Amino acid sequence: MVGVLSACAHAGLIEQGRRYFQSMEKVFGLVPKIEHYGCMVDLLGRMGCLKEAYDLIMGMPMEANEIIWGSFLSACRVYNNVELGEVAARRLLELDPRDPWGRVMLSNIYAEEAKYDLSMGLRKEIKEKGLKKSPGCSSIEVNGSVHGFLVEDNSHPCYNEINSTLEKIEKLMN
Repeated sequence: MVGVLSACAHAGLIEQGRRYFQSMEKVFGLVPKIEHYGCMVDLLGRMGCLKEAYDLIMGMPMEANEIIWGSFLSACRVYNNVELGEVAARRLLELDPRDPWGRVMLSNIYAEEAKYDLSMGLRKEIKEKGLKKSPGCSSIEVNGSVHGFLVEDNSHPCYNEINSTLEKIEKLMN
């Protein structure tokens, strides 16, 4: 069901996603886990239903984790919702005070709203505390072997081949 809800989120199928989520318990007797709630928060956030996403988070039978608050904060940034963005950033800070990501996102929200003093205050705090953002990463499984990649990392043994293939794909898409 996580795959179905995630697909709904990426396709913008809000009504279908709601229906599948609600049918989990009512129809299939499945108790939604945190992953299911995360998919719904992602779906609602992508569609701009920030109040509904927040209400869902607050009504969850378990505590929201960094992934859920991060997804919600990202949606707050996309839709420039300062009030809910502050709530999400505060929750992220409580869960992991050493991770600068929530501060960076909130700083960006403030900057979009021309609240430059607040934006710069957060950037200054990140610098003063010596906080460092972890590089973005992704992974893929090929023939039973998992390959991990970091942003700006060219140490993978097949880097040149991968990069060449990506360039060919990019040309085909343009």
